[in-house]
This record gives sequence, C-alpha cells and structure tokens, in this order.
Amino acid sequence: METTNEIVVPQHYNPNQIVTYRIIDSEAHQSDYTNWYPTVKVSDLEYELHQYRKDKRSLNKYIEHTGMLENRLPDYLDMDSEEIVADICSIFGFNPTKEIQFEATATITGTVSVPLDELANFDINDIDLNVYADSHSHDAEIDVEIDNIYQV
Repeated sequence: METTNEIVVPQHYNPNQIVTYRIIDSEAHQSDYTNWYPTVKVSDLEYELHQYRKDKRSLNKYIEHTGMLENRLPDYLDMDSEEIVADICSIFGFNPTKEIQFEATATITGTVSVPLDELANFDINDIDLNVYADSHSHDAEIDVEIDNIYQV
C-alpha cells in the first residue's frame, strides 16, 4: 500500500455543522452535569483547538525559559545587577530600552529675499522657519523649536 503526505478534505466536511461534545474535566463536580455537553459549530471548536495549541506552545516556551532561569540562579550570586538583568533579558528574548533625554544646538544660516517696497515693514522674526530633524540610527522622538532668529 502506498502512503502519501497529501491532506484530503472529506467531501462531507461542513465547518458550520453543529456538534455536541463532552467536556472531560477531572476537577469538575460530579453532580454538575449542565455544562458537560456543549453544542457548538465545528469552526468554533476548530478555533478553540487552535487557541489551545497556540497557548500550549507559549506555555512550553515559558516553562523552558523558567527552567533556564532557575538553573542560572546560583550563578547570579557572583554577578552584578546589570549582568543579571542582561542574562534574564537574553533568556526571555527581551530587548528593553531606556529613554535618554538629549539637547542639541544647531546653527542655521540662510538668506531671505525681501522686496524693496516691503523692506521698511520687514521683521526678521516674522519668518516662518520650518526645520526638520530625524535620527536614522535609533528610534528617537525629536522636537525642534526655534528660539531666536536674528539678522546679521
């Protein structure tokens, strides 16, 4: 007999079919039979099973990380706090960030053309100056404020 890995969907498959199934729960009270046989659509049951498998993978990963952390506890006695935090972050795959405030000074020079008939009423502070700053090397929030514009 030849075996293949091909998945064949049955012709009678109906994801909207209503099914009744029995909940197996060893912690449930034997006298409470009201919720032991829920009725749901097959698609809802498939989704619940998918969520269960996803949660089980997450739980297994968490248990693995917790075991690694537990095994490293004796080593932490000889380490400083920064090394411990870095090790815990590497075990759990965290990449924490710390916000550092900064201030920069920039000199901006330019030339503005003013018509001669407006020269008498021209005020250099009336210039609407837009300056853009960005950081391409880090995730940064940058605000630019023009404090003083003066004529040289």
